[in-house]
Amino acid sequence: MKILVLPRDANPYQSLLYGAMRGVEVRYLGESTPSRTLNQLLIPLELAAGRARGARIVHLHWTFGFGMPSRRLAWLWFRWTLTVIRLLGLRLVWTAHNVLPHGRVFPDDAAARRLLVRACDLVIAHGPRALDGLAGLGAVPARSALVPHGAYSVRDPGPPPGRASFLYFGQIAPYKGVEDLIEAFEATDLDATLTIAGNCRDRAHAERLETMAARSSGRLRLNLGYVPDDQVSGYFAEADAVVLPFRNVTTSGSTLLALSHGRPVLLPAGVGLWPDAGRAVMTYDGTVPGLSRALRDLAAAPDLADRATAARAHAGALGWDAIGATTRELLTALIEGRS
Repeated sequence: MKILVLPRDANPYQSLLYGAMRGVEVRYLGESTPSRTLNQLLIPLELAAGRARGARIVHLHWTFGFGMPSRRLAWLWFRWTLTVIRLLGLRLVWTAHNVLPHGRVFPDDAAARRLLVRACDLVIAHGPRALDGLAGLGAVPARSALVPHGAYSVRDPGPPPGRASFLYFGQIAPYKGVEDLIEAFEATDLDATLTIAGNCRDRAHAERLETMAARSSGRLRLNLGYVPDDQVSGYFAEADAVVLPFRNVTTSGSTLLALSHGRPVLLPAGVGLWPDAGRAVMTYDGTVPGLSRALRDLAAAPDLADRATAARAHAGALGWDAIGATTRELLTALIEGRS
């Protein structure tokens, strides 16, 4: 099976997924030259070339790859690309990692989602929350399937240190709620530490976080930059629990990374991620005062070691072999015209 994929992202999700899909040949589109603009313009030609070599599936993950200086031009090019996919007789599969892009791509991202869903032969979601969100936009796929996001390699950094150490780890953007976390943590007056580590592409947001950190009590450690792979486990080894105060997400690689490192996670109750994770995932009411209360409860919790064990067990059950096999079967059925 030959699959054309766009775009490629630094997140290891794609390499783990396709690596687990036996007998699949993957070609990423939009990488032919050093010029991003030229690469976008070449995508229709790459689609035609891939079809001529026997590809039958286009697997779209995110729409940020269509971003251009003009959102109107991005919208027109997106529509043309979907038309080319249809004219070439390729089957379009979209994995709905998010209901809407976290950063605006088109003049009307909701309209773009409705167009995309209408064009898709299959929409894959990691959980029902994504499909519910799409339905709320008026984008109900003709055919959909639920395939969970797999865990990253399960690593054991040792037991929680037991000194009330909290960690936020992952990409940093306004919708991730890091400002709320700093405010809530500073309000606790706990004898505890909070580490925030991750890349922040929004310079204005980074400056706001740096200002908040400068005014903090000194218990806050801020690292707004890319964390090399060989340093990731060290951050989790120093943490008792991971706090991810998301304002709006439908799936979270950061949560899976934390569980894979055997660390329990605190999430807003309204996010609704991993309801079957048991003691590995704790929730709060989504407000800043509620987060402060939850941090105090976590600092006094006597069972963090047991929760860490539950986190490792849950991550270990989310194996990529089964996810890859399920995804491959869905694509095979699509090609063969099976329901």
